[in-house]
Amino acid sequence: MPSEKLTAILRAKSPFSSHEIAAMSEAEGWRWVYQNKPARKDKTHEICFTGFSATERTELESLACHSGMKVKESVTTTLAYLCVGDTPGPSKIEKGKRQGVTFLSREQFFALLADGVLPS
Repeated sequence: MPSEKLTAILRAKSPFSSHEIAAMSEAEGWRWVYQNKPARKDKTHEICFTGFSATERTELESLACHSGMKVKESVTTTLAYLCVGDTPGPSKIEKGKRQGVTFLSREQFFALLADGVLPS
């Protein structure tokens, strides 16, 4: 019989009945959990803007949303791009560097929207 923690996970996430869960070994239960864990978020569509005026930022965020990107207000672990203007926030820059985020200028952002390819 699986541990309490594994039993709770299987009850919440699996299609198995309580009887089926009770008949599983610990190893069988964890094998199912790891084989059926949800896919990681796709980072390629998340962007944050820093260093732009409020008007310009609103315009850029709108363009990003209309192109299917998800706009973030801060640098998160799932962020793909940090688009940097003339007066960027130093904490966003530092956090972006630590997390390996791809930095874009305004022009590079427009090129990405136009052809889906990052300019070198």
